[in-house]
Amino acid sequence: MMKRLANKRHVFLLMLALVTAGCASTTLTNSWRSPDYSGTMTSLVVVGVSKQASVRRVFEDEFAAQLRSQGVRAMPSYTLVPEDGPIDKEILRSAVDSTNADAVIITRLVKIDNKVTVTQPGPPLATRYDPYYYGFYSRAWVGYYEPPVVHQYDVVIAETTVFVKDRAEPVWSGTTETFAPSDLKKETTGFAKVVIKALTKENLL
Repeated sequence: MMKRLANKRHVFLLMLALVTAGCASTTLTNSWRSPDYSGTMTSLVVVGVSKQASVRRVFEDEFAAQLRSQGVRAMPSYTLVPEDGPIDKEILRSAVDSTNADAVIITRLVKIDNKVTVTQPGPPLATRYDPYYYGFYSRAWVGYYEPPVVHQYDVVIAETTVFVKDRAEPVWSGTTETFAPSDLKKETTGFAKVVIKALTKENLL
């Protein structure tokens, strides 16, 4: 009985994960803060590393909007350097200096993991003799076969690093995992909130 309940609970959790896949959740899996930096940032340039212009622009716009909602002055990098593809570091540095920003926050995709979850069906119901069709129904479960259900989904792993003005080394870095992404704009909003919360907790914002 307990085994069947555990199996049903497992199935329920998987179904819940699939239902909520459209609203992808982001978690911060690892983070690091420079022990010798004690300042706070009030102005940032947001950089999304992507060869796809639309992806970069949507990401930077949404991330910057979330920072601004927290009272932080934030600018998408594409408004300063509209060229697509890799940006020369001197061009980026010059663009950031022109804004008088305190720091640059850079997010890059690390990899996409394809996950597979297999749900095994529960054991057949116990047999019991009942009159008429009740007994037939009970016996029908004997030897009943139900194939396992296979679920596939993606987990996007990204790295976000913060550099402040006049420092060569980063002051913060974090790794995130986003479950089953489907809507870039919506998921960037959730992603940004997770990162901003972490930076605020470290008194960097």
